[in-house]
Amino acid sequence: MVTSTPATCPNCGAPASGNFCASCGTPLGARNCSACGSALTPGAKFCHRCGAPAGGGLRPAPVPFAAPQPDRTPWIIAGVLVVVTLAAVVYAASRRNAPQAPLMANAGNAGAAASGGSTLGPAPDISNMTPLEQFDRLDTRISEAMQRGDTNTVITFTPMALGAYANLPSTDRTIDVRYRTAILAAQVGMFAQARALADTIMTESPDNLLGYYVRAMVGTFSGDSAAAKAARSAFLAHYDQEIGKTRVEYAKNKDLLDQFRTVAQGK
Repeated sequence: MVTSTPATCPNCGAPASGNFCASCGTPLGARNCSACGSALTPGAKFCHRCGAPAGGGLRPAPVPFAAPQPDRTPWIIAGVLVVVTLAAVVYAASRRNAPQAPLMANAGNAGAAASGGSTLGPAPDISNMTPLEQFDRLDTRISEAMQRGDTNTVITFTPMALGAYANLPSTDRTIDVRYRTAILAAQVGMFAQARALADTIMTESPDNLLGYYVRAMVGTFSGDSAAAKAARSAFLAHYDQEIGKTRVEYAKNKDLLDQFRTVAQGK
């Protein structure tokens, strides 16, 4: 069976000549189905007998490959956790920098209010104490709270203890008192104040072991490992010479200094 070439391309309508359309490439001559062998009419895209694609004419545009989308759920969860963590840090810092300090007359009960209940029992009224007595009382309360892990009490009472220190006459601002105040400041993140107090100790008493101790603690608390290491090394280098001196602050803090020496030596 002879099939004549159509006058126009059955696919695009362009003038037809030869075996293929010059415009779109559609086969114009006789063709057989590659699947069943039946004769195909010019321009046919599918076999009329078996339905197989004829292979001529315009092909459907390929479907663009869609890369699988990664599961973003873990990243979303991680982002939420970061936001929550930052919010907690900001909240803690705001409480630390601007605490709601109770009146001195009722300072003993502030820790109970902050922690939701009394843990130490009724506290004495310190409003009638001297500034040094107030400082000693507050410093003791904060130290006990630190040992218990009671951060609410530490945050509440530290500004009061620092205020008591500010009220001290110069004669009461001994090296021991300045050391204790520096530690109070360092443990609530007031690193600049703690360093300044350590500097005053070292100015009055060069190579003072408590001055090196404060610098080591500030370096540790602030994440400055180089400063902490340098302070520990200086502490060890001057320990033997300094500990033999008759100094009040060494006698009061002998156990702490010995323990820190062991830690600094890596024992």
